[in-house]
Amino acid sequence: MKAWFISDIHIKSLNERNSNILLRFLHSLQHKECTHLFLVGDIFDFWVGDDIFFYKKFQPIVEALIRLKEKKIEIIYFEGNHDVHITDFWQKKLGMKVFHEDQYFQIGNKKVRVSHGDLINSGDIAYQRYRKVYRHKATEIITRSIPGLVFDRIGEMMSQYSRKKSSVRRRQGGEDLRKMIRQYAEQSYKENEFDYIITGHMHVKDEYSFNKACSINLGSWFEQPQAFWITNEESGWEDLV
Repeated sequence: MKAWFISDIHIKSLNERNSNILLRFLHSLQHKECTHLFLVGDIFDFWVGDDIFFYKKFQPIVEALIRLKEKKIEIIYFEGNHDVHITDFWQKKLGMKVFHEDQYFQIGNKKVRVSHGDLINSGDIAYQRYRKVYRHKATEIITRSIPGLVFDRIGEMMSQYSRKKSSVRRRQGGEDLRKMIRQYAEQSYKENEFDYIITGHMHVKDEYSFNKACSINLGSWFEQPQAFWITNEESGWEDLV
């Protein structure tokens, strides 16, 4: 049994370097040990709802994931803040499990808690308010009536601002972000013990052992595309370039 975890790739088009890296990685999993693939949010820079527009835009990636599912690999998709209200497409149409909040999984003899990680920074009041709005059921209903092309244009504008903001934040407070990630992991462990907690969102790669547990923040693919994996006996990172 071997589970793989990736997040925060923020793919905008199929012409990008990281799109090619992701496709190569997905194709390689057909020949590697792989029982589970966790997509821990923000795989795409923007995907909202069930509009066929996004499927056509990212079709080779979607089809590569379908082929993995056909090989009995369990694919679990956690919504991020750039890929939202995706259950109708990814779960209902493709049969891949979609989650919005923290979940626990048994990977062999390891108990693993997984979430996108956008609740780590509870002090970011503006984002937490924004999160409540875009997670609201009424917002999900509204998205069904808006063409994907419109969301795609909105996403382009939002992602430029978001990426600039997160880049400044990483340069100015990388250690503060790691402290935040680790505090979140320790608090989560008090609520319900686990062997691993896997998060993303913060765009800061971090590995932290405490008690008998390990906290992994997957970072992002902006600097170094990597995947994290867990088996019964061990865990580690794989560079994808």
